[in-house]
Amino acid sequence: MKFLAIILFFITLNTYADYCPIYISTGNVDFVQSSSDQSVAIDLHIYRFSSSNQCRQYDLGVTTGSANSYSRKLYNGAHSLNYNIYKSEYTSTPLRSINDARNNSERIRFRMDSWYTRITLYVRLPAPGSGLQNGLYTDTTQIQVYPRGNNTGGGYTNLTTNLNIQSNINLSLVARGGQYDENQTAYTLDFGSMSAGKLRSFDLIVKSNTGYRINVSSEYDGALAHNQNNSYKVGYNFGVNGSNMSLVGSKNSPRQIYSSNGASTNGQVIEIDISLLSVNGKLSGNYSDYIYFTAISN
Repeated sequence: MKFLAIILFFITLNTYADYCPIYISTGNVDFVQSSSDQSVAIDLHIYRFSSSNQCRQYDLGVTTGSANSYSRKLYNGAHSLNYNIYKSEYTSTPLRSINDARNNSERIRFRMDSWYTRITLYVRLPAPGSGLQNGLYTDTTQIQVYPRGNNTGGGYTNLTTNLNIQSNINLSLVARGGQYDENQTAYTLDFGSMSAGKLRSFDLIVKSNTGYRINVSSEYDGALAHNQNNSYKVGYNFGVNGSNMSLVGSKNSPRQIYSSNGASTNGQVIEIDISLLSVNGKLSGNYSDYIYFTAISN
């Protein structure tokens, strides 16, 4: 009789997880105030501290930031601007966090065979529209690097992206009812033959991305002075949006004629009217005055 002995070998292969600590450093992204698209390359410096062969492969991702979506935004209070973070200059697919990434277009997979590597990310800001509220637009995202497989450890760092919009106030002097013209910063009123009560008007239009005050001063303190003998003067009423105010003493102490706590991105129209006072007993000839408008941010 023959006996057949069958010996079964049961082998269990256990994959042990390693601890793979990582240190990451980077700088901030600081965009400049511009009317063009911008792209900034930012380097990540990544250091690994484990020599284990299991600590060589990693995934890199980027969290949403303050927008809580991958349509990332820079925030300045209630105001915001779109921007995003990419793995390449040429892709239009933003990076996601490691847990949210659906494919290799949305994360970066890399291998570290030495203690250090450098990875470059690309942060893009589309050309912003006109009339941006002044102030600092900012966002902070987290750069994550985790080891692949069952390994633990990894590391992270924050990436802060900024755009500082400076206060910008522009004045335009145009005919009554005219449109804003950034190149029209002076205006001449011609009274012709002067007579009491003669009226001339124009509009002062303000475009601003911040709150502001408008001051006015007169070279001859609210009067037209004779061009050859400025001791002869013809006074005038200075009207702002239908209300008269005195410009006496304004050469040395300008008068505030308008203020706004907020921006005037569409153009705030201030109506200016000047009407002549008495011309009795005045020397014949040409008279003139120079009125200066000054804008000051709040």
